[in-house]
Amino acid sequence: MANKKTQEKETSLLKVLYKFFTSFKLATVVFVLMTIVTLFGTLAQVEMGLFAAKEKYFHSVWIIDEIGNFPVFLPGGGLLMAFLFINMSLGAVVKVKKRWKGAGTLISHIGMLMLFGGAFVTWGLGTDGYMALYPGMKSDRVESYRKWQLEVMPLNDDASADEVWILPADELSSIRPRSPRSYTTDDLPFEIIVSDYSPNAIPTPITAPMAAGSAAREIDGFKLLPQQKAKEAAANIPGCYVEFKPKSGDSDNISAILSAYSFRFDPGESPMPFVFELEGQKFGALIAKKSWHIPFEVQLDEFIFDRHPGISMARNYESRVTRLETDKGAKPLEIKMNEPMRYEGYTFFQESFGPAGSQPGDRMYSQFAVANNPADQWPLWALVVTSIGLGVHFVIMLLDYMARSRKKRIQAAS
Repeated sequence: MANKKTQEKETSLLKVLYKFFTSFKLATVVFVLMTIVTLFGTLAQVEMGLFAAKEKYFHSVWIIDEIGNFPVFLPGGGLLMAFLFINMSLGAVVKVKKRWKGAGTLISHIGMLMLFGGAFVTWGLGTDGYMALYPGMKSDRVESYRKWQLEVMPLNDDASADEVWILPADELSSIRPRSPRSYTTDDLPFEIIVSDYSPNAIPTPITAPMAAGSAAREIDGFKLLPQQKAKEAAANIPGCYVEFKPKSGDSDNISAILSAYSFRFDPGESPMPFVFELEGQKFGALIAKKSWHIPFEVQLDEFIFDRHPGISMARNYESRVTRLETDKGAKPLEIKMNEPMRYEGYTFFQESFGPAGSQPGDRMYSQFAVANNPADQWPLWALVVTSIGLGVHFVIMLLDYMARSRKKRIQAAS
């Protein structure tokens, strides 16, 4: 008897949930809230920048904000999209009566669900970064625009890339002031203690006026002074304090300020690490951009840059490259501003160039935006499916109208 009552309660709860998620009222409320969130997110871009506003308003589950002195709680764009996806799946596809007259509408809704599904896949699995090359250079490594990681590596002649110890970007950025974290690995003869990470900071001499009133730690005549976060996340210069503590206890600890301030962006130069010696070995440590490898190399053969006559503004720039693979050989290609290279799920866009302030005749590098998006073509497929659905709906409505008109003419004639 008890089991029967429990089953009835569960069935009743499922019916309530089903009715809630398939209701037209839910869809209306979601659309209204999405309009409000879009408005807030668009206005916030002025103060926060595009990336930060997108993370806060469109990718989040909940939004906690303030208008004046009043707290505001809103569901984020991610949560609203999930509700709308469930509502359309159940209400517009599962619940709707399957009739031949509604075939076009059903197909159109499936196309829209494909669009939502592609957005979720892009958000969860998509990656983006950049690759910059001077003519003659080749690489299979893509770097992040905004994420930085801590790297510690031996500097002996036979050291390999596999010996580099990496503190991932998400872990590094989660270290708060006055909350040091300790890390050990069997491959390094010392403990690594990281503290006071700041997403935007500048190492400043203690003799500078701005350092005089700061309570930050002093190391080798410098203090790490946090700065206000830049509007665009890519412009932030992170830094932290790092201490290397020998496991044997036979040597003194070594402390350092590590900052991306020393990171000079030039694809022809390697960033200089902080070099130290412990246990008779040399090591290097630095904050570097997060990077990953792709399954092929890209070689820049020629960078073509045309300026408008009399001014330095670019009129056109494009890259002639060679895609290199061990098993498939080399393939020459062109990457232009509106003609990206798509291959193996990766898309290379002609994004930028440098160095800044280059004059005619200077050696210049080409920079590509590199995106890996499993759902890259989903919007196109969704548009095709939705268009087919609308076309089918139009034909069905036209045939129905013609049939009713013919019936009325027959009735009028008789």
